[in-house]
Amino acid sequence: MWIVVLVVLLAALAVLLSKPGSLHAPRLPQKGRVEFFSKGMDAGFSMSEIRLLWQASQKAGLPHPPTIYGSVEELDKAINQIAGGRKFSERRSVEPDTLILKKLFEYRKKVEMSRPKYRSGLKSTRNIAIGQRLTIRAEGAGVYGSRVVENEPSHMTITIPVGDPLPAGFSWRQVKLNVYFWRKDDAGYFFQTRVIDRFYDRRNLHFHVYHSDNILRSQKRRSIRAPARIPARMFPLPSLDDANLWMESKPGLSCLVIDISEDGAALKIGGRGRKNQPFKLQFKLREEMVIVTGVVKRVSYESKEDESTLHVEFLPPPENTRMIILSYVFDIDRSRANAANNDADGTLSVISGVNPEKTGEDDSEAALVEEAGEDAAVGTESGAEPEAEGDDEAVEELEPVPEDEPD
Repeated sequence: MWIVVLVVLLAALAVLLSKPGSLHAPRLPQKGRVEFFSKGMDAGFSMSEIRLLWQASQKAGLPHPPTIYGSVEELDKAINQIAGGRKFSERRSVEPDTLILKKLFEYRKKVEMSRPKYRSGLKSTRNIAIGQRLTIRAEGAGVYGSRVVENEPSHMTITIPVGDPLPAGFSWRQVKLNVYFWRKDDAGYFFQTRVIDRFYDRRNLHFHVYHSDNILRSQKRRSIRAPARIPARMFPLPSLDDANLWMESKPGLSCLVIDISEDGAALKIGGRGRKNQPFKLQFKLREEMVIVTGVVKRVSYESKEDESTLHVEFLPPPENTRMIILSYVFDIDRSRANAANNDADGTLSVISGVNPEKTGEDDSEAALVEEAGEDAAVGTESGAEPEAEGDDEAVEELEPVPEDEPD
């Protein structure tokens, strides 16, 4: 009899072990489960989405699943687990896991943007970093580019503003300067100041300007960007009406994506770039092709290297494309952090020089890269003695307060 009982018990145990998830996935105590669902609802997820998150946390082996709602690392594990090895471009928008991935990426962005570096801002010009680029407007003159070279408690030292020739009789020391700048990973700022004096540092002319504790912050960043070294092809367009997301077979212009976000990027390209130029951009991220369209919002030209940094804004990309970009930006599988994403290395010998390739059959280069004419004039005071050579970088037509820095 006892033999029959033993056989029955062994059979029952075998059935339990064969059921997926019956003994393999540890169950949280009731208190932990309640905490998980409570935090999920506080974060704005529906009950069905929370149940899917719970499954993801179990698959990812999270030791304390409720941390998925506050920990970037745990959240990325869950996103990576749900994404699996499937390409984002192959997903359909109606699929349950695709819907939850969209929600997770939005929540991931919310968690990232809540970090102190995105919430805290500058209160005084005494905290502006060395090397910060400035855009200066002065009454009776145009728009000029400068950068911070020293920041002392008593004053700030900037390079001589570079831009159009100054009007006759103009003096920097007699006008109020309206200064605008974009702080990396933060926001746009504005303050007013005046020139204290000028001095020569070796052969360069600099200005000392007064500090300001009345600094205004505006246009906070709407997206997270990540550094990159991604070879890409740019295709100038006559207008955005000609924009499409078809893959191009023609060469286009060689460029290098040096940072990227879901709504824009910064590109290195040879020659002098053109502001407001519509374009299509084509590149590869983690074995997936990305095609976006947009407009060049700002151009920084380096005459010594004869190259431009283009700050571009994308038109809203398709949801699948957006998830491809965000998976790179957030580095959900940590491949970028581990230097596993070295796609650009093989072609950097061509693109690091950022000279557009002349193929003879593609005349679109003329639409983006203009012949570099005379270097921008240094904004010296009219009637003053000849000044030493200033910064030779031409900052082209920077808006004082851009709608948003796209990259």
